[in-house]
Amino acid sequence: MDKTSPYVKCPEYESEHFRLRLVSTDDAEDLFLCYSDTEAQKIFNSDNCNTDFKFATLEHMRAYIDGWIDAYKNGYFVRFSIITKADNKAVGTVEIFGGDYGVLRIDILTAYENENCLDELLKIADSFFHDFECENIITKAIPEAVCRRNALVQNEYAPTAIGDGMKREHYFFKAASDSLSHLR
Repeated sequence: MDKTSPYVKCPEYESEHFRLRLVSTDDAEDLFLCYSDTEAQKIFNSDNCNTDFKFATLEHMRAYIDGWIDAYKNGYFVRFSIITKADNKAVGTVEIFGGDYGVLRIDILTAYENENCLDELLKIADSFFHDFECENIITKAIPEAVCRRNALVQNEYAPTAIGDGMKREHYFFKAASDSLSHLR
């Protein structure tokens, strides 16, 4: 059976405490709390993006959500809202785009930047290997993001250098074959 492209029907994911679904303009007020959180902003990965994701107004947040939705419609990447099951609030986003080296971005409120929450999100991200046909996934975690780095290592991500001449640092890498242990 052929699988449906995630750009035709966006998958949704669930863990014990979170649901991931395609970002919506209805999430703007909740997400603005994340993207205006000065502590969370320090951890965001904006490499190769046209913004630093430090939004100062709700209108700016809404405009970027519209852009993320357009990018999804054009098959560039998917930006999921991270919804808490406890109170049905968007507390951040997860972005993925596939290919040989899929890039994973996790932007989340400081209150959720802990090993348990990040572990749940990284376990969900193992589904991206199949759903987005990623052979490998890379993600960034600066040294100050201690909980994130610990969660990455616990989920079989390894520190790596990206050899594209751009001298990017602080990336972690996981191959599709490493993800199988969580999917069994």
